Amino acid sequence: TPSSKRGISAVGAARYAEHPTTEVLCLSYDLKDGKGRRQWRPGLPPPQDLFGHIAAGGLIEAWNVGFERHIWEKICVPRLGWPPIPRGQYRCAMAKARAHALPGKLGMAAQTIGARAKKDSDGRRLLNKFSIPRSPTKKDTRLRLDPADDPEGPLLYAYCDQDIVAEAAVSSLVPDLTPDELEWWQLDQEINSRGVALDMESVRGGVAIVEAALARYDGELRALTDGAVDAASQIQRLTKWLAGEGVYTSSLGEDAVAGMLANPTLPPAAHRSLEIRALVGSASVKKLFTMDRTVCADGRVRDLYTYHGARTGRATGGDLQPTNLPNHGPAVRRCDSCGRHRGIMLACCPWCALCTPVPSKKWSPAAVEDALFVMRAGSLDLMEMIFGDALAAIAGSLRGALVAAPGHDLICSDYSAIEAVVLAFLAGETWRQDVFRTHGKIYEMSAAKISGVPFEEILAHKAQTGDHHPLRKTIGKVSELASGYQGWTGAWKAFGAGEFMTEDQMKGAILKWRADSPAIVEFWGGQTRRVSGYPRPELFGVEGAFIRAALYPGTVYEFRGHKFQVIGDVLYLTLLSGRNLTYHRPRLRPSERRPGEWSISYEGWNTNPLSGPLGWVRMNTWGGRLTENIAQATARDIQRHGLVRQNRAGYHIVLHIYDENVAEVPEGWGSIEAFEALMGEMPPWAADWPIRAAGGWRGKRYRKED
Repeated sequence: TPSSKRGISAVGAARYAEHPTTEVLCLSYDLKDGKGRRQWRPGLPPPQDLFGHIAAGGLIEAWNVGFERHIWEKICVPRLGWPPIPRGQYRCAMAKARAHALPGKLGMAAQTIGARAKKDSDGRRLLNKFSIPRSPTKKDTRLRLDPADDPEGPLLYAYCDQDIVAEAAVSSLVPDLTPDELEWWQLDQEINSRGVALDMESVRGGVAIVEAALARYDGELRALTDGAVDAASQIQRLTKWLAGEGVYTSSLGEDAVAGMLANPTLPPAAHRSLEIRALVGSASVKKLFTMDRTVCADGRVRDLYTYHGARTGRATGGDLQPTNLPNHGPAVRRCDSCGRHRGIMLACCPWCALCTPVPSKKWSPAAVEDALFVMRAGSLDLMEMIFGDALAAIAGSLRGALVAAPGHDLICSDYSAIEAVVLAFLAGETWRQDVFRTHGKIYEMSAAKISGVPFEEILAHKAQTGDHHPLRKTIGKVSELASGYQGWTGAWKAFGAGEFMTEDQMKGAILKWRADSPAIVEFWGGQTRRVSGYPRPELFGVEGAFIRAALYPGTVYEFRGHKFQVIGDVLYLTLLSGRNLTYHRPRLRPSERRPGEWSISYEGWNTNPLSGPLGWVRMNTWGGRLTENIAQATARDIQRHGLVRQNRAGYHIVLHIYDENVAEVPEGWGSIEAFEALMGEMPPWAADWPIRAAGGWRGKRYRKED
C-alpha cells in the first residue's frame, strides 16, 4: 500500500486500490475523435467528454485494463463521484498482445513488434519518485512528493501521455480477440475481480508458525556453521561454508539441494545445513505470506490469473499461484476413537490420549481440517507436537485455506485425462479413441501393449488385491505422460522411469509405444520417411506443414484440420477451434544433427528457466513440441467452452486449474451433476469427443481429491 514502500508489487492491484491513501495523480486519454490526447489532474474540472463517451457505450481500452478498472471502481467512482464503467465496455491491449504471443510488458511488446511509438523509459523512476513514501527529514517532513508542485511533475504527466500513445501503437498492430476469445477474456476479468475467500484465521496462525520455524532453523544453522551463516537465505555465505566442508555447488536451488541430499557420503553438518536450506527455501509455505499481504478488506484475494500467460493460451497464476498449490501433506494416522489425525511418529493420539495402533494413511481433506484447526493457534510447538513436520503439514493445508463465502459452497470437478483424449482425436489414433469411448483405462492398456501382459490380467490384479497392477504406474502411466509429445529417455527419466528401468529398457519401451501409436507418430510428422528400409525426404505431419509454411510465405498448408500460414514475419497455426497460435519470425536453418533436414526456430517470450534464458529469445521447436502446443491449446479451448457455459448458467467461477473448474454457489443451489454436465458439453468442432468431467465434490474448502 502507499503507506508501505513495498507498494503494489507486494500487495497486488486490488488491495492497493482500496487503500485509503491511494489516489489518482493524473489521467490521460484519447477518445479518437480528432481532438487528440487530453489529461485530467486533481484540481481540474471532471472530464465530462470522457463521461459522455462512456454513457454512449464507447469502449475503454488500456494496457492491463484490470488495474485501471480497480482504480476507477475503488477511487474514481466512490471518492470522485465519477460514473461507473459497464464492464462489457472494457478492452485490453495487453490481452490482445498476449494472445498474439507478445510480452505482457508494454515496453517490450512495443520493441518486439516494431511499434513506432515507444514507452517512456524514464517512467519507472518517475512513478517511484511520486508513488513511494519517502523518509521525512528535519528540513523536509513530507511523507511523499506531489507532482503538482514538483519541478519534475510535468515529466510524469508527459510519461502518462506517452503511455497511451505506445498502447495505441501496439494495439493497432495486433489482431483483435475473436468473439469467443473476447467472451473468455471478459470472464477471466470477472473471475479475477470476484476472487476467492480465504480462511484468514488459519492463514494468520500459519504465518506465525512459519515465522517461528524460519527463526528456529536459522538459529540452528547459525550454530551449525559457528556463525559463518546467519540465515538459510544467505546463498553465497552458505555456498562458501559448504565448500569448506568439501561440498561444492554452483546452485542452492530446490533441485540442486535435493540432489546433494541424496548423496549418502555428505558430512553430517553439511547434510543438516542442506536440509535446513530445503525447509526454508520451500516456496509452498511462503504462499501464506502472499495470502496475508494480498487479501482485500472483504477477506477475498483477487487477480489470481494472468490471461494467456502461456503461449498455448492457458492462464498462468498471479502472486498466489493457484495453479501450483501442493496436492498432499505428510502421511498421518487417524484415531479410531476421536477420528482426528496426527503425525505417524505418535503412537498415542494427542487429541484424546487413546493409545491404539493404527496404520498410516494418506493426507486427506479431513487431515487438512485438523491441521488448519491447529494452525489457528499460531504455535510452532503445538503444530510439531501433533503433526511432526510443521511446514509439511502447513504446505499440505494451503488448498484448504481457500474457502467459500459465508452461505455458499464450492463445487469442483475436473476433466478426465483431457490431454490424452485430445491427442488421440487430433491424431486419429483409433484404438485410443475406442479406449476413451469405453472403459477409459489408458494406463492399463498402454502397459499391456508395451509389456505383453494381457490387459485382462492387469485389470484382474486390481480386482483381486485392491491395488493397481505395478505395470500400470511403472510402464503405463510413465509412457503416457512421457511419450505423447515425442519424448525420449530424458522425458521418461523426468517421470521417474530411472528408478525401475535401465536406459536400454526405456528405449525399447519407447519404440514399442511408438509402434503401437502410428497415427500419433504421423501427427508429429517429420522430414524423412523410411521406404523399404531406405530414407526418403518428405515433409509430413505437423512438422512438415510448419516447414512448408515457412518456406512458402502466404500459402496455406493444412494437416488434419490445422492450418499453417506465414503472413508478414509471423507463422499462424490455426487450431480446430479457429484460434491462432502465433510464432514470430520463424526461421529454418540446416540441421547439425540430421544432414539434409531443417532445424526450426522462432522468437518468443520464455518464462521457463528449464527451456533456456528468460525473456524474448529465439526458441527451437520440432514436431513433438508443436504437437504439445496444439494439444494443450485445444484442451484449453475445451475448458474455456465449459467455463463460459458454467458461468452463464449461474455457476460463478472462482478458480480454474488446467483441467479443473471451481465455482462458488449459494448453499442448496445447483448440483455436481449439472456442473459436470455443462463441462461435458463439447464445442461443435469436438462434438463427438468423449471428454467428460467426473469425481466432482461440493464443500466449504478447496481440496484435492485422490
